[in-house]
Amino acid sequence: MEAKQGISVLIPVYNSCCVGQVERLSQLCAAAGVDYEIIVADDGSADPTMNAAVDGLPHCRLVTKRENTGSAATRNLLAQEAQHDWLLFVDADVEITRDDFVERYLTCISRSGETDDTDVVNGGISVGGYHPDNLRWKYEKQAEPAHDAPHRQQRSYSEFRSTNFVIRRSVMLRCPFDERFKASGYEDVYFGRTLREAHVKVTHIDNPVTMTSYEDNERFMQKTERNLRTLARFSHELRDDSGIIRCSRWLVPRCLWRTLFRLIQSPLRRQLCGPSPSVAGYHLYRVGFYIGTF
Repeated sequence: MEAKQGISVLIPVYNSCCVGQVERLSQLCAAAGVDYEIIVADDGSADPTMNAAVDGLPHCRLVTKRENTGSAATRNLLAQEAQHDWLLFVDADVEITRDDFVERYLTCISRSGETDDTDVVNGGISVGGYHPDNLRWKYEKQAEPAHDAPHRQQRSYSEFRSTNFVIRRSVMLRCPFDERFKASGYEDVYFGRTLREAHVKVTHIDNPVTMTSYEDNERFMQKTERNLRTLARFSHELRDDSGIIRCSRWLVPRCLWRTLFRLIQSPLRRQLCGPSPSVAGYHLYRVGFYIGTF
């Protein structure tokens, strides 16, 4: 009799409750007839008990970290804790809307080593809801058509996103996330670079999770600015994987752009935090803020 395919579902979480998502994934794994475990790693949340119910669910357990060390370190810890040869990473703040979500990944896993040498499969993200006054929603919605599998496959490494992917455990242990990334932001882009340098094949498929929760505009701008500071810190290493860096190369002289951006930064930021944010303005702000970090 052929052995069942095993998979470890791994969820990093910080200051949010993911019990409902764990229940959903457990149901899908059971329906697929796969040997599975689900491990949730709490990255030093203010209330580490909010996901305590995970321990009471079948094949599920909660790992609690005392300190917040960032999503990169948390993903590495989850890979070390996992028992199966294949790992399915899913972010805690998305919804699993496809009933065949797990089965589609299992199909890819079963083919690996037979018809191809894929060790990483990236499923993608869809944008849910309708929030025209929310900058994050407008930005993600406008970018969504360019993030289907064929488009992502054209730049398979730089388009890698850690929101939703499957990876062989041996590859993850050999090519861990870089723990210099203490806050979220570009650690997944850097991970894609790591996979490219290790000659690990990445396959993109349309098996998205759905974004349904969006920060308010002020929090999204704060997160954007934090991420851009991270990008500036790793600009040399990510120079071939970031559209912002590529764009900034064309904007010369930089000193003039810095001066112009200082003049418009405050009013542009107010507009972006207001009720009618502009995606074009957001792109301009990102490039200007990035250049201004040097």
